[in-house]
Amino acid sequence: MTMPMFVAEGMNLRDWFAGQLLAARLARADTTQAELQNGAEMAKWAYGMAQALMAQREKIYAEEEHAMWGPPPEPDEPSPGSKPK
Repeated sequence: MTMPMFVAEGMNLRDWFAGQLLAARLARADTTQAELQNGAEMAKWAYGMAQALMAQREKIYAEEEHAMWGPPPEPDEPSPGSKPK
């Protein structure tokens, strides 16, 4: 399990993404009255989209790290600069 990279006063980055997505969705002119009255479905949608953003973010970070530092070492291969056992 990975720890969130950003946590502030009980809010992590996924929560922030979800809030931003929800605000943008509610500001759209085509948001229906039925959607506005179904907060549970709107929240489910916002957190689903936020999770997709988090997954894409991790993928991009891994690709950038790979491009900068090369592939991660094999499990049996010592990392550069580490002492052999």
